[in-house]
Amino acid sequence: MEIERVIGHIEGIAPGAIFHRRADVLAAKLHRTNRNGISWLIDEDGCKVGDAIVLHGGYEDDEDHWTWVRYTGASPDKDKGEGGKLLRSQSWDYEDNAALKHSYDRKYPIRVIRGYKRDPKYSLANDYRYDGLYEITTIRTAVSKSPAPDGSQIKICQFDLHRLPDPVQERTP
Repeated sequence: MEIERVIGHIEGIAPGAIFHRRADVLAAKLHRTNRNGISWLIDEDGCKVGDAIVLHGGYEDDEDHWTWVRYTGASPDKDKGEGGKLLRSQSWDYEDNAALKHSYDRKYPIRVIRGYKRDPKYSLANDYRYDGLYEITTIRTAVSKSPAPDGSQIKICQFDLHRLPDPVQERTP
């Protein structure tokens, strides 16, 4: 059975809600997978659009400043070891990156969930927290801080997200 997905807040889940495990985030319908950072759904026209991201370890090029986030897109070509370095450039055609780009184009808000492997100023020690809706304000192709294993530059898909004003973050019923 397909779980109904929505853009924006999930009814009954207020910003600040805490979840012990990633599976709990999935069960709350805040994100569609237990592993990927980018969640997407099929929009009314059949296009994949992003609906949520998880900030949890990610890439070295990510930045978290609470009210704004610089988020590095996804890649199937990531070293599976600690730190998860990219092995080659990312693509805007990769479905997760394309979905977030479509949300940018359509001005859809993105749910942000912070995991415990992020900046301790904004993340909990061992849990996940739904931190509300953010708007993607800028997308760009940038060069990663670290080169590929062969020494060449790695191009990354980057998204700047800004937290929507507090009235939009009000609790749902």
